[in-house]
Amino acid sequence: MTQFDFDSRRVVGMVSFGMGAARNTTTAANLPAFPARRLVLGACFVWALAWLWIGVLVWRDPVNHNVCVEYATPSHNWLAGRGLYLDNMGVDGFLYMPQSGLLYMPFALMGPVLGGMVWRAAGLCLFCWGIWRWGKMLWPDIFPSIFAIASAIAFPITLASLRNGQANLQIAALMLLAAAELHQRRWWWATLWLVIGLVVKPIMIVMVLLAAAVYPVIIWRLAIVLVLATLIPFATQKPHYVLAQYQAYYEVLKTASQPQRIFCDLRGLLWKMGWIMPQSLYQAVQILAAGATLGLCLIASRRWAHAGRAFFLFILAACYLMLFNPRTESSSYVILGPALALPAAALLLHRDIWGWVVAALSICLSCDGWAYNATHNWLKPAACIVFLGLVIYQLLRGNAQRWNQIPRPPSGVAPLPGPALSAG
Repeated sequence: MTQFDFDSRRVVGMVSFGMGAARNTTTAANLPAFPARRLVLGACFVWALAWLWIGVLVWRDPVNHNVCVEYATPSHNWLAGRGLYLDNMGVDGFLYMPQSGLLYMPFALMGPVLGGMVWRAAGLCLFCWGIWRWGKMLWPDIFPSIFAIASAIAFPITLASLRNGQANLQIAALMLLAAAELHQRRWWWATLWLVIGLVVKPIMIVMVLLAAAVYPVIIWRLAIVLVLATLIPFATQKPHYVLAQYQAYYEVLKTASQPQRIFCDLRGLLWKMGWIMPQSLYQAVQILAAGATLGLCLIASRRWAHAGRAFFLFILAACYLMLFNPRTESSSYVILGPALALPAAALLLHRDIWGWVVAALSICLSCDGWAYNATHNWLKPAACIVFLGLVIYQLLRGNAQRWNQIPRPPSGVAPLPGPALSAG
């Protein structure tokens, strides 16, 4: 069996938030047996069925609930030499880096229906791959069951972003993959995923900065790749045009950072409770929260082994984005989905009551489908705050040296073929 710098039972302690599973001597040998391949194939079938169903909806109406149209327009404008930000100026629409238009160009050239569906398929495959990789790294003995249950938990949270074709699905996947590469010390791959995420959507800057602080070894790699990403547009358009788009993007960022409406974040939750937080105060809270998030990541890097610190980095970055990004939409919570789904799957398999608690929080993140108007802008940030409290409690009390015995694999759960993983 593959040796890790900390094993599956140790991670169960990490995700148990300091409750039952940390005190429970249950090992993987006591878990129920499941047919591994059927679980994985079943989960993949459900994901594929959802994608096909959305494809039918997009084919019938390519404009309704389809932001891929907004992604394709800047790509065509880039080819024609027109301004990318003429129609929004930071209010709504295309708020991304100029390179984002280049990145989406292959999809834009496919047409609104085919291109949008290929875009969704790419994001969904990366998303599932991220869940698969983390399940296999943290729980190598039972990862098919982890993948299937985590997929079932994340599925309803993902549907809104998948339906609209929003880049949040890609961001969730790239954050997961970047964290996995950081754990395995594949620094160039981690840098690549981080910079691609930054091009896809600028909110990736939170993960980039936290990763650079916790893993300083990637800083010079980030500098190189970011310089290359900055220069690439000059190879595809005239220099004065590219410079004009950079200037326009800077103006867009200034306007977009101070939205005039309420979003699904901490400020939206407080607004639902009757308090409209002034913009200046909210910005001060954002800065304090950023410092606290960095501090928690540094604590995790000292108290937990490599996979622990990387997973906490992903969770804390996702929670910060949900609560303090000034433009967090309801569908943005797909980014938080894997942070709940993976621990919940492990806790449920270990028959821990806290697995149901985390699963209940994940149900709150899918409230778009069952009570959108009644829960808009308050239930999701409230659930995120509860989850963040549990995570902080476990992070501060955790001790990665408490478990050092690797459990035996359960009978009936044979790992699928694949290369052995290592801690790096």
